[in-house]
Amino acid sequence: MAIDETLPRGLKLHNLGGIEVVAGRYRDHVLPRHSHDGLMLSLLSDGVQALHCRGVTHFADAGKILAVPPHEVHAAEPGVEGGWYYHTITIPSDVLERHHPQGARFLCETAICDDGMKRVLQTLFRSFNGAPVLAQEEALLDVLEHFLTRHTRLPQRASHKPIELRAVETCKAYLAAYLHRNVTLTELAQLARIDRFLLVRCFTGIVGIPPHAWHMQQRLHRSFEMLSKGQSVADVAAATGFADQAHLTRAFKRVTGITPGRLRKDHLAFQSQPATSRPRIAWPLPGL
Repeated sequence: MAIDETLPRGLKLHNLGGIEVVAGRYRDHVLPRHSHDGLMLSLLSDGVQALHCRGVTHFADAGKILAVPPHEVHAAEPGVEGGWYYHTITIPSDVLERHHPQGARFLCETAICDDGMKRVLQTLFRSFNGAPVLAQEEALLDVLEHFLTRHTRLPQRASHKPIELRAVETCKAYLAAYLHRNVTLTELAQLARIDRFLLVRCFTGIVGIPPHAWHMQQRLHRSFEMLSKGQSVADVAAATGFADQAHLTRAFKRVTGITPGRLRKDHLAFQSQPATSRPRIAWPLPGL
């Protein structure tokens, strides 16, 4: 059966440090405010994407690159009728830690026009259609070297009070440990020993989204991880605190544009291939 190359598809490549790649067209889908535990780089092939980040809307068309550093909250929507077509990669923070003196703590340009950066990204995405793992690793290192040396800068020192920073980190650790259940604001406030209203205010100010939204985001990240290993949608929904399979599907598609069933199917096809030749599933490459 022919594969619809315009349909968004996603993979989590465990043999490359858990990087996540997504490619396809988003015609009218609005990606809500969210963040990633990793650097996101998107290469536009067609249309226009409007990316909202740090209070500014950036418009990118074919050939442009959009970059969002780890934990930076952002949202996206079509910039023109027909939406946009892109290839995007999210490189986990622990991978960045091994290649950058400041680890995953940096600021970067959001909209990038750099032919050299475009070429190394194209090489990386093409490698996902069956190049040896060694070639994929080398292509990933080229992307990191080019981006980190040319398009990043050190962040300003945080101005938040130590008590607020400690409270937020305590709550994040607790929420991450209890992805399978609904955690109350009262519960978090008691744990962090801080007023509920102050907790929401400082959590949102430091993280960019309130505690409930961050908790949902972590549940979806965990869902992506489990689905990428072939676990059933129903089991993933139960393990990550969703009411049922339909609830997970709605939340997952809203944030990623991909259904969990489609993601799982792609990974099962991917995992059925010999390890030495992964990934071998058809990967959408228009515009590259």
